[in-house]
Amino acid sequence: MTPAVLLVALVAEDPAVLRNAPRDDAPAQATLWRGDWLEVRGETAGFLRVWDHRRERPGYVRPTVVRVHRADAASAPELGAVVRFLRDSTGNESLGIAYAALALRAAPAGSDDGELLAAIGTMADRLARRASARRASGRDATLAAHVQVAESYGVKFRVVEAAAPGDPTRVCYDGEAWERVLATPSAAPLDKPGTLGGFPDPPATDSARQAELRLRDRARAALFLAVDRCRAPLIAPAVERVENDRRVQALGSVDAAALPAALGGRVRLRRAEALAWRAFDQARQGRLDDAARAETEAVRELALADRGVLAPEDVALADDVTVRVAASRWAAEHPVGDARNRPIAVVLAPRAPGETCVRVVEGAGAKPRTLGERCTYGVVWGSALRWAPSGAAATIAVQPLPAWTELWVLRRGADASWTIDTLAPATTEPEVGYVEAAGFSPDAARLLVVREARAGGRLTRRFQVLSAPTLAVEKQAGRPDVLLAFKRWSAPSWRAATLALR
Repeated sequence: MTPAVLLVALVAEDPAVLRNAPRDDAPAQATLWRGDWLEVRGETAGFLRVWDHRRERPGYVRPTVVRVHRADAASAPELGAVVRFLRDSTGNESLGIAYAALALRAAPAGSDDGELLAAIGTMADRLARRASARRASGRDATLAAHVQVAESYGVKFRVVEAAAPGDPTRVCYDGEAWERVLATPSAAPLDKPGTLGGFPDPPATDSARQAELRLRDRARAALFLAVDRCRAPLIAPAVERVENDRRVQALGSVDAAALPAALGGRVRLRRAEALAWRAFDQARQGRLDDAARAETEAVRELALADRGVLAPEDVALADDVTVRVAASRWAAEHPVGDARNRPIAVVLAPRAPGETCVRVVEGAGAKPRTLGERCTYGVVWGSALRWAPSGAAATIAVQPLPAWTELWVLRRGADASWTIDTLAPATTEPEVGYVEAAGFSPDAARLLVVREARAGGRLTRRFQVLSAPTLAVEKQAGRPDVLLAFKRWSAPSWRAATLALR
């Protein structure tokens, strides 16, 4: 006996009315929205007799507002084609998710569902972004209904209320479909297109094309998991460490070299961002060797992300990631040796747990005399210590936050005591930025620095000549080649390693 095939009607129009009788003037049972699914149980008087499983009630709908499909294996290719069409159709996310859910139900056991899961992830994330960007209008009810329809298929969203008056409420997809995409075994690496006898290679086979699409979907899954739009502004370091390890693992599971250049570059940028955070985190735990390895890999990924092939929307991301990597770049640097036998030294000494003191001391032995001291709970990069030729000043980098590095300037006063002052990347709340010393003038009267920071959503980079006694800015420019001081006095070690000259 042939088993009965389920007939499913997917609502395709907004709004549709479920009536309690096959008449246009019959009372409404419920309002249906795009993507709602109904079980078809018959047809009468120009209406479909249906059962609404979501609301658990029967009713009648006009055939023109729904699309009827058989939920069997023979319909799977047809349903998959509709999903491909709706995947990138803005405003049809709830309908696309409904088609993807029906296609998953109709697909034969053991078939590859990666494309359908990627489509659900794409549409769910876009629907969440639309819900976050909505304004108070009549369309809010429709958009909220679309979110509810998506949730009826098991798609989960998180809502983060506004932190301050005027801030938008954020709606975020939880990413379950993307996690399932990454959990599937990766496809074999694809050969790059080549030529045979001066002619292009034959077109890729269907299986090779499918493997390429799966690789792209894995990359998009990793990129989704690498950015949490609903992340709380304050989070415990242990929790943030777990989340960052998840980012590194997800991005590391994708072969960026096998992807199209623009998509591969975006993967590399996000991986460099996650590795730079790891470098800072491991340094504040005292694991300097691990921090050096993470930062070295971050710099490598950043260098391999060719800015010339990035998508226009990723250029700003490249600048932002560069600053983040530059903030931790001292993790991969080695201390610069000083051949001079100075009576004054800078030492790093622990005090309270997690606290480091920078001390200027005179004399060797068990009891050197302290001439100046300043302590911090940030990471003090000993590899960033640089002395002025005269020995009357020095600089050292201190990183209190994952993407914020300050410069401490140590100067000898007229009474032989030493002061330690801070140069910040910008006069704003710490966000993303760094400041680093580029060199001293031979008489130590001038200090060369570069500041790069994001403030008010804008990234600025300034090369500055400071007065060493007062730290006042004497000259500055957006490029170092227009400042004679940078041509004459910038240190070779700085020019070789800085990311500011990109």
